[in-house]
Amino acid sequence: MRLRRPWAVGAALAGFFAAGLAGVPAVAQLPGQPSAVLTLSCDRDCLIAKQRQYMDALAKQDPKAAPLARHVRFTENNVTIPVGKGLWKSVSKVAQDALEVADAETGNAAWFGVVWEHGEPAYYAMRIRVSGGLIDQVETVVHRNTGLPAPFGPIDKVAHDPEFQQVLPPIERRSRERLIAVAQSYFNTVERNDGMVFAPFTEDCGRLENGISTTAPPPGGGGGNAAAIAAGCRNQFLLGLYYINKRVRERRFPLVDTERGIVVASGFFDHDNSFDHYPIGNGTEMRTALKWPNSITLLEAFRVKDGAIQRIETVFTYVPYAMHNPWASGRQYSELGQ
Repeated sequence: MRLRRPWAVGAALAGFFAAGLAGVPAVAQLPGQPSAVLTLSCDRDCLIAKQRQYMDALAKQDPKAAPLARHVRFTENNVTIPVGKGLWKSVSKVAQDALEVADAETGNAAWFGVVWEHGEPAYYAMRIRVSGGLIDQVETVVHRNTGLPAPFGPIDKVAHDPEFQQVLPPIERRSRERLIAVAQSYFNTVERNDGMVFAPFTEDCGRLENGISTTAPPPGGGGGNAAAIAAGCRNQFLLGLYYINKRVRERRFPLVDTERGIVVASGFFDHDNSFDHYPIGNGTEMRTALKWPNSITLLEAFRVKDGAIQRIETVFTYVPYAMHNPWASGRQYSELGQ
């Protein structure tokens, strides 16, 4: 009886499997990822179109006109309510000009702009997720002009920086993971800001908060915000202007556009107000505007160029201290996890 050598059998099997796998892409599923194969069911143009359909329906107070999934989940300032309630009942107009961002890989899109409620303007930021051609998640932050000490820019002068829409050459793009790391470094800098700067900033870095620049003072100076003390992103952090931020909590980065270098993040800035004044680097003493514990909730867009933060646009509003975002679930969003 003739015996086949083991190595010959192994070679034969290897040839069999190689032939059977010919033409199959060599991909491996990463831990924590649902699949090794990325399927894009709704590209950037599709996501922006879905988002605009939603905003058109909102302007008409008609949820049925929006491409909503049957079990869509909707929050307004971190409170889960049915679609058609909240802002849906009070909105009277939606601005046509907005900052729009989309991430085809995750199916998320974001909108930053202005809405009106019975004729009164409010700053509005939204994240949607599209799955199976329908919107199944809607996360919104609405900032009304309540008189609390927060930026509220003049509506007729709101301008979304065109840098957000500039497509970067492939050689200048950063990976999704790197862009999130840069945005994370911004939050690390803001948290108990004591003059240490962990985030990279471009020389011309600018930040728009609720429609007003807080890094560039208006002509003639003044402005009543941080720009009146120091201009530019890095310079403000070097002074420790934002020491009041005890914690930047429940940080999430649901949307990344690598072609344009954009990250959209959400989170809370907690102000425990265990003190009501603190010194900054130039010898000035800062005083807290509110004397009780409070938090701000936000959706924030970062534009990263050459590995550094170039532009920031955010909508934020006050919420009860230590409030929870229902979209942030899991141990990584607990206080210990921060």
